[in-house]
Amino acid sequence: MVRPKNKANKNLPAYLRYEVNTRTYRLTLINGKRKSIGKNKDQAIQIAIEYNRIARPTTGLMVDDLIKHSGEIKVEQLSFAQHVDQLLELIITEESPSKQLRDTMMNDANRVKEFFNDIATQDITLKHVHDYLNCYHGNSSANVHNRKLSFLQKLFNYAIDQSLMLENPAKRKMKKRNKAEKQRQRLSVDAYQAIHAAAPPWLQIAMELALQSAQGRLETSRIKYRINKPKEGQCGCQWWPEPIDGIYGTLFIHRQKVEDKEASHVAIPIGQVLKEIIERSRDGVVCPYVVHRVPDRNNEQSSLTDHRFQVDPNYLSRSFSDVRDELGLFDHLEMEQRPTFHEIRALAARKFFDMGIDPQARLAHTDSQSTKLYVENHLEWTEVPHAEIKLAN
Repeated sequence: MVRPKNKANKNLPAYLRYEVNTRTYRLTLINGKRKSIGKNKDQAIQIAIEYNRIARPTTGLMVDDLIKHSGEIKVEQLSFAQHVDQLLELIITEESPSKQLRDTMMNDANRVKEFFNDIATQDITLKHVHDYLNCYHGNSSANVHNRKLSFLQKLFNYAIDQSLMLENPAKRKMKKRNKAEKQRQRLSVDAYQAIHAAAPPWLQIAMELALQSAQGRLETSRIKYRINKPKEGQCGCQWWPEPIDGIYGTLFIHRQKVEDKEASHVAIPIGQVLKEIIERSRDGVVCPYVVHRVPDRNNEQSSLTDHRFQVDPNYLSRSFSDVRDELGLFDHLEMEQRPTFHEIRALAARKFFDMGIDPQARLAHTDSQSTKLYVENHLEWTEVPHAEIKLAN
C-alpha cells in the first residue's frame, strides 16, 4: 500500500517536498540529492515543474509535446502580454538601468501584462494606449503620465526590433503639459531658514548638504562619509591627508538622470562649511551615510537604501513637506504648488549665480568651461570651483 502524502505536500509536483522544521521547499534531483529551493511556494512549484520537465521528461505530459500535438502557435497569435517578459529582459540587458529604475519597470511590466493579456500584438492601437493610461494612471500627474507613456513607447520599440510589431502606436499619443510643475513656487531664503529651524537634526543636515552641493534628494541621501575611490553609482567623500588652501578633500557625486539616461559625474571641493556639516552629522550612530536616522519602528528596509539607518529619499521628501506644512508657510497654495525638498537645489543655483559662479556644473548640466578631472578608473568627472553659500541670519 502506497503511503499517503503528508498534508503539507499535497498538490505539490513530483519530487518536491515541504519541510515543516525549516519552512523550506526541497526538490529531489535526479542524482538523489535534495536541494532547497526557497520558502516561496509558488516559485518552488514553478522551479520543480520546469526541472521535472527537462530532467525527467517521462514524468507527466511535457508542455512542448502538448504544443506540438495542438499545432504550432504563430507569433502574431500570441497576446502582447506573452512577449513582455522577454522584451523587459532585453531592455535590462541593453540599457543596464539602476536597481530603482529596474524595479519600477518591472512593476509597470506587470500592469502591461494584465491590460494586454488578451490583445494580440499586431492588434494594438492608439485607443489601447489611451485606455491603458486612463486605467492605471488616469489621476496621475503629467510627469507620471508621461513617464508611463515613455515606458510603453520603449516596450513597443523593442517589440518592433524583434519583428513582433510593425509600428509603435504609443508614439502617436501626445504627452501632457506639466502645468503643476510650472506653477510650483520657489523656496525663499526665509522659508528655507524657517523649515530648517523646525526640522529634526538629521533633516537639517540633509538640507544643508543639498544647499551646498546643489544636489537633489537622491544624491543627498547617498553621500557617504568616506569612499576609497570615486566610481559609478556612488556618492561620497575622499579626504586628503592634509588640507590644501582650505580644501579638505573632494565630494564625488554621480547624478543619474533617469528619464534621458544621461549620467553626470561632479567633483565638489570640500571646504570648511561642507566639512563642518559632515562633522556635525556624526552622532554616535554607526552608519556609512552622512544623512541617517534610527527608525522609530522596526519596518522593512527600503529597496532604495543599503543600510538600515540610511534615509530613504522618499522619506526625506515627505519629512521636508511635513515640516513645511506644520509651519503653515504655504497654506494659501494648493499642495502641488508648494515648494518641495527639490527646490533647495534651485535655491542653491540662484545663490551661486548671485555670487558670480556658474551653477551649471554643480547641477550636472553641460558646462563647456568646467574642468574635466580624470580618475584612475577612467570615469570623467566635472571638477567645480570651490564656493560656499552663507545665508544671512
